[in-house]
Amino acid sequence: AYIDVLEQKSMRLKSLIEDLFEISKANSNNVTLNLVNVDIVSLLKEVSLELSDKIGESSIDFRWNLPEEKIILPLDSQKTYRIFDNLLTNIMKYAMPGSRAYVDMKQENGYVIITMKNVSANELTFNPEEITERFVRGDQARNTEGSGLGLAIAKSFVELQNGKLDVDVEADLFRVMIRWPIS
Repeated sequence: AYIDVLEQKSMRLKSLIEDLFEISKANSNNVTLNLVNVDIVSLLKEVSLELSDKIGESSIDFRWNLPEEKIILPLDSQKTYRIFDNLLTNIMKYAMPGSRAYVDMKQENGYVIITMKNVSANELTFNPEEITERFVRGDQARNTEGSGLGLAIAKSFVELQNGKLDVDVEADLFRVMIRWPIS
């Protein structure tokens, strides 16, 4: 049993170190981007398929509103995959059980706008500008899971790719909006 606990803790520490390394590289602009033409609609669908087991095990009802047509952007597909993975995983961790989460994507005024929103399981008492900083968590009581780096990594990776990530809170509604210019 002790060995299992040690293995679990060491894997968590390994993940934390990798996340910290990623965010440090991103903040120092020391990241090499492999920009290719990416169909962002297909990439978001791919991430949701990869997470489908976890989504199915969660009690969150995801509502998807994605365009039928392709939207091609010059992005690093691995970094963008990580953005979507972090954001969807956050929804599963922090959304109120039995509630709905909405994932929308649209083109508007020369931008692709991706919005993810959910009702939080806990009262949202943090400053939305601070939640994307390193090691900041919305749920201060939580100490067994996550590193407080997920949103910081997502924001850094969006900004490295000429986008903008904003967090908005209204009562217990948590909303993340990503904007990327369409070339």
